[in-house]
Amino acid sequence: MSAPREPGVPEGAATAPLDAGLRRVHEAALRVLADVGCVVADPEAAALFAAHGAAVDGRRVRFGEELVARALETAPAGYTVAGRRTELDLRVGRGAPTVLGAASGPALVLDGTEQRHGTLDDLRTAIALAHLSPNIAVHGFSVEPTDVPEERRAAVGAHAHLVGSDKGFRPNVSTLAELRVATDVCEIVYGAGWHERPRLWTIINSTSPLTVSAEAGQVLLRLARLGQPICFAVCAMGGTTAPLTPAGLLTVQHAEVLCGLVLTQLARPGCPFLYGGTSSLASMHTGALMMGAPEYWTLMEATVRLGHALGVPVRAGGSLTDAHVPDAQAGIESALALKTVLDLDVDFVLHAAGILSSFNCYSPLKFVIDDEVVSSLRAARRGLVVDEETLALDVIAAVGPGGSTLGHAHTRRHARETMRATLMNRAPFRAWRALGGRDLAAAAAARVDELLQVYTPPDDLDAATRRQLDAYCLG
Repeated sequence: MSAPREPGVPEGAATAPLDAGLRRVHEAALRVLADVGCVVADPEAAALFAAHGAAVDGRRVRFGEELVARALETAPAGYTVAGRRTELDLRVGRGAPTVLGAASGPALVLDGTEQRHGTLDDLRTAIALAHLSPNIAVHGFSVEPTDVPEERRAAVGAHAHLVGSDKGFRPNVSTLAELRVATDVCEIVYGAGWHERPRLWTIINSTSPLTVSAEAGQVLLRLARLGQPICFAVCAMGGTTAPLTPAGLLTVQHAEVLCGLVLTQLARPGCPFLYGGTSSLASMHTGALMMGAPEYWTLMEATVRLGHALGVPVRAGGSLTDAHVPDAQAGIESALALKTVLDLDVDFVLHAAGILSSFNCYSPLKFVIDDEVVSSLRAARRGLVVDEETLALDVIAAVGPGGSTLGHAHTRRHARETMRATLMNRAPFRAWRALGGRDLAAAAAARVDELLQVYTPPDDLDAATRRQLDAYCLG
């Protein structure tokens, strides 16, 4: 079996060769697809596989390397997702800046030191913080508003996002009913031809091990046929829904993503695709998913390398932690997880800010801390600027041995570059104590309050669109 992307690399794709170990993972995943197969529970999706040569036995679908190769021939190496305005368009793919998304999906919110169910007000707070962030470009259901009846939640949540921010919106689309809301509001905001460009950010999850549920298959087919980006994401748990060994876990994850890739390209050749992996190990003490374990960072590196070797954009990583409060553990685990994928030039990161307790809890305090970490990592990645101005040889000569540059014009010219606002304490101990001696959590709480006081929602929706949106979503 060949390695990924040998023949058939799309024009413009930048691929990276796999080492021997990951090459074996890829080949093992192909064997799993051919010999074990995946359950594809939606009859229409299973029939589509059968029509293109896959072996289908009931709901079990088996296919070989040929279908994978054909899918890789048509899957684009990059694409642009349209924003509400042209300047908000986002490029996805190698060479483009990493697109960062806010925390997504938790039903719980950290309130002080206690976790409680999220509300619509909590969701609006999350939207405001994401809107003000200099780093977050895509937001969507950072909190599940459990005080809204479930049958109205998708519409009410969509309304909160679309009137609360003009950034990229990623709605929940786990059911056909949720997908209908998402497409309806897109038509209201962007018109009947909204789907003529990639526009709708979504995540479609497999069910490990080796299953594409009926609803996931139905949603995928409809989105793909509309030409909308498909992020097919796997969160297998080593030791429960996949082998405990990282190589075995990666094999299951890779096989499931390849199944999603093939189905997407069968539904619509050329449909934008995101290779998504957030798998990790389960604790053998509790059975809980461990998102802060060191093995997770290794798995994320392998995920990015596998997806990029295929020549498609990759979603991986996030500011993830198993900590339950924004403490030192949360900071260490989140920063290391995010740095791992940013250093590999991952294309899209969900949960880039605000998530605690693995995937289960949202915290506004952690959001602003994570946002600062992202800013710091991006600043560090810019590297040195070396030219006549920055070398400052004239300054060095003018000051000479034993002098000071503090009052020099060169220092004044560049002072603002190092004076950015920060949550981090930079004051000496006595000055810090005199200012109240706040720890990072207290500083973050104050920052949240400051941001919410200055937040103003966008007003770019015209009056007719706003009336239609209000009537549809709030009815």
